[in-house]
Amino acid sequence: MDSPEVWQIWARTLQRNHLMGFVITLLEGAAPVRTIISQTLLGISPFFTNSVTRSLSAFAETLDNEKECRDFASFLETEIQHEQR
Repeated sequence: MDSPEVWQIWARTLQRNHLMGFVITLLEGAAPVRTIISQTLLGISPFFTNSVTRSLSAFAETLDNEKECRDFASFLETEIQHEQR
């Protein structure tokens, strides 16, 4: 899956659940917490359907990659700015 395409889906889900601010904070700062959340997501993913499992695994991989975290946080911030217009 292409990152921007997946990120759009994640952004809509986060927006719908009012989690954008929390996730941006998580992505920008809490490295030890990101590792714990990443491992938790990988641990619980077998209990979901294939499409959810793929998405959880992709998000876990994003959390484990510092550059991807920064890029996704920037993407989310851009999405918030677009919505406010």
